[in-house]
Amino acid sequence: MNMMRFFKHPLFLSVLLLTVLYVVFAYVLNPPVPASLLIQYMVICTVAVLLVVTFDNKMAARFFAPLVSLFGSPKMLLPRIAAFAAVVGGVGYLTYGMVKPSVTSPLELRTVHPAPPSSLRAYGKTYDLLKLQNPYREQFDENSEEYAAIVAEGAELYYKNCIYCHGDTLDGEGHFAKTFNPRPINFQDVGMIAQLQESFLFWRITKGGPGLPREGTPWASAMPVWEEMLEEDEVWKIISFLYDYTGFEPRSWELEEKSADAVEPAPVDPNADLTEEQIDAVYMKRCSQCHGVDGDGLGVAADRMYPKPRDFTLGLFKYKTTNSDSEFPTDDDLRNSILNGLTGTAMPAWKGLLSDAEVDGLIEKIKVFGYWDDVEPDELGPIEMGAMPDPTPEMLALGKKTFESICADCHGLKGRGNITSGKRLADDAGNRIWPRNLTHPESWRVTLDVEDVFQRLSVGIPSSPMPEHTTALDVETRWATANYVMTLRDNAVPVSKGESVIKAIRVDGDLPTDPADPLWDTAPAMTFNMGPNVIKEPRLFTTLTEFVTVRALYNDTDITMRVDVDDRTYSVPGSELEQAYAIEGVEATRDAIAVQIPAALSGTNEKPYFRQGDKKNPVNMWVWTAPSVEPASDETAVIMDATGLDKAPKPREDSSALSAKGKWADGQWQVVFRRPLETEAAEDLQFSEGVYTPIAFAAWDGVNGEKGIQNSFTTWYWILLESPENPTKIMGIAIVAALLAGFLFLVIAWRARKRFGQQ
Repeated sequence: MNMMRFFKHPLFLSVLLLTVLYVVFAYVLNPPVPASLLIQYMVICTVAVLLVVTFDNKMAARFFAPLVSLFGSPKMLLPRIAAFAAVVGGVGYLTYGMVKPSVTSPLELRTVHPAPPSSLRAYGKTYDLLKLQNPYREQFDENSEEYAAIVAEGAELYYKNCIYCHGDTLDGEGHFAKTFNPRPINFQDVGMIAQLQESFLFWRITKGGPGLPREGTPWASAMPVWEEMLEEDEVWKIISFLYDYTGFEPRSWELEEKSADAVEPAPVDPNADLTEEQIDAVYMKRCSQCHGVDGDGLGVAADRMYPKPRDFTLGLFKYKTTNSDSEFPTDDDLRNSILNGLTGTAMPAWKGLLSDAEVDGLIEKIKVFGYWDDVEPDELGPIEMGAMPDPTPEMLALGKKTFESICADCHGLKGRGNITSGKRLADDAGNRIWPRNLTHPESWRVTLDVEDVFQRLSVGIPSSPMPEHTTALDVETRWATANYVMTLRDNAVPVSKGESVIKAIRVDGDLPTDPADPLWDTAPAMTFNMGPNVIKEPRLFTTLTEFVTVRALYNDTDITMRVDVDDRTYSVPGSELEQAYAIEGVEATRDAIAVQIPAALSGTNEKPYFRQGDKKNPVNMWVWTAPSVEPASDETAVIMDATGLDKAPKPREDSSALSAKGKWADGQWQVVFRRPLETEAAEDLQFSEGVYTPIAFAAWDGVNGEKGIQNSFTTWYWILLESPENPTKIMGIAIVAALLAGFLFLVIAWRARKRFGQQ
């Protein structure tokens, strides 16, 4: 009974509620709530709870009764001492955590749907956005063949231009989406285009990120200015496709209330068998844009994709769990690829969008395309896997030896996919392909654990140069090799999840000039996603440059950064390796890597546009370029000043303040940049301790012919020259706070004891 009274007491319920709210704010909400906002939220919630539980004198007396007893009752001496110790220690600990320097990125607020202007200037005309309507929706009935043709044209335009960021399923998860912050919007979200008028989309598409008002952080948005690349009618066709594909109705005054005569469609059983016509309709809507109307992999988006979409007519599938003697995958293999997608490609995860019946129907259609729909399941033999052994040191040694003897020719000794044999690899269709970078599991396809690696090793990857190894290696050796492959990810720094601050560490004495200097191990490494320029012409749709890893050190006078970029190809024009890697029809350029920082800090959260700045906010670019054999040239380091993508960055006449040295080994460039913290050039940013400085990176792959704005890049991150900690100051503040808390506790206890008649 006493226990029930305890659980029902308002003090206990209040503490429980505040604890739950804290857990939700701190650990459940996504994206995470910044610490400053978390404190504000908890203060507001605490005040609200106190207002409720102290509504009148009776409620307040009941709420505070346990506290009055704790502070004043003679029988509560031991609990009072324990509470005193907890308060003093807790306040000291919390204060220490708050005053201790951290590398949490500065708070940046962004309006997702900023208010549009009343009018818009585009295509040489002025539009009244309050009255602007989709001309095709006004001209044609949505159920007409004419409107269906408009939607089909919009689909083709979308899959040629928008899929890379917004994704095949329109969910904002395109294969380059991870590069951007903020991420591309999810058109499937009921809080997005379903709540917007089509005129709003017309404004956002035509003017892109640079056309946003300040509260929309135009410097961060990767949305292209499509007015420069699409005609007016093409924009409206894409908008029509977006609403048709998602099933949403655009918001308008006329559609705010449904007609009383409107008939709701009959509910569809997701598990009901589908007719052949229904399956064909699903395929045409979900799959044909990449895999082609006839399943031949020649969809409208295929030309701009790497790797190319699967040609179902060949009956060859890369990822299967059947043995090498079985030509085809199981239904579950196909189902896994459809539902979970292929990481690092344009193939999305259809889980949640397709019903079981639709997936089953698509599997049968894929078989029909390849003329193997009559193959019986018992004809597909499983892989003989044996028992998975523990990865002992002896086994890993065997795996390392095997990998270096039979795998390194393609994947490289460190597993970065740098071909050491000089072979030019191609798939069965003749498309040039590159071995997987095994150090970054983010790009592995249908391969999550050692069992998956064992399967890939055993049966190979059909239609690619990756062979089966059941005849060359016994089961034990394959397990050993698979376990060793899993260790190759230790050769890379994982992509930073939710972290955006590069912490530059202060060192005494000289800074390292060699990327192999062990002093670099003292600097925290950060890895970021990179994506190709699909934003502005001339665009780049295929690249092998996916990640950049950065470390930073500084001393009293200089700052230095080591920038690592995995590059399968050594692009030094005229060199033996460059000629071995050369892509037919592509004029090789020199590899290059750049660091970008603002020319000056704004004093607010405003930054230059993340792609080479803008006219009002220029940027400094530290550009290192690899050497060349033919024509002969040494590596170079140049400071460039950039004011946007419309004008080429201007090289400085004097770049002597910057030095950069690069080294390529085992499929990776490591470039060490160095510059004084303070320079005499008025155009330079001056570095200071404790100041968050925006920073971005770019890379050019010479074998791919990348030059100018055809490169891979990151969005803005931060670099912080961390001030040395002052332990005396930090501990002093914490101790003073703890003593004050203890003094207040004693004052409250003394007053409470007086109420109990104690002197």
